[in-house]
Amino acid sequence: MKRQRPPTAPMPSPRRGSAIVFALVALFVASLMIASLLRTASMSHRQLLRDEFRTQAHLLADAGGERALAQLRKQPDFTDEVWTVPADQLGFERTAVVRLKVITDPVRSAKRIVAITAEYPAGNPDVVRVSRELIAP
Repeated sequence: MKRQRPPTAPMPSPRRGSAIVFALVALFVASLMIASLLRTASMSHRQLLRDEFRTQAHLLADAGGERALAQLRKQPDFTDEVWTVPADQLGFERTAVVRLKVITDPVRSAKRIVAITAEYPAGNPDVVRVSRELIAP
């Protein structure tokens, strides 16, 4: 009786391992791309928020100037004020502080200088400060 040889298992292809390595490298590259996109989106969001803060601070400085001039019309001896603007008046969830100071112009004593400093959002590490000076009669 002839003996039959047992069937031999097929030899694994050397390409089989390289496919796994390729898949892992592709997954790693895709992860890096996603992380980069998330970082870019986060930076864009922060910049947009910073622009919002800057715009709001400029508008508050303008309003502070108008407020100071109105106070001077009502009270000619008006000298200073710290105006805290609550969040609900701004329509946002952040408060603001506007500092108003009136001094006599050293060059033209008949005129007064109104110094305005607006801070938005108040008490936040990312606060934006805008300063202005106006000449008041």
